[in-house]
Amino acid sequence: MSEDYVRPPIVALELPSQRASIWRFRATMTVLLLLLVVIIVWIAHAIVHNSEGSPDVGSGLARWHVAVSAVSFNAASLNVAR
Repeated sequence: MSEDYVRPPIVALELPSQRASIWRFRATMTVLLLLLVVIIVWIAHAIVHNSEGSPDVGSGLARWHVAVSAVSFNAASLNVAR
């Protein structure tokens, strides 16, 4: 007894629009580049304005810099004391 199932013919699908894929790529790259610019500007702003005492990320960078300086100073003083 043979199988009753008959496989349907393979139907070729129309390719997606190349024009739409180009615009999708351009839109994605534009968004990513704008995000990169915003991040770079935010970091530059934090570095330039870190000594004003404002409660934004700049003061956090200043505290981090002070902590790193204190650790390196202590390490240097330990080497001299030996």
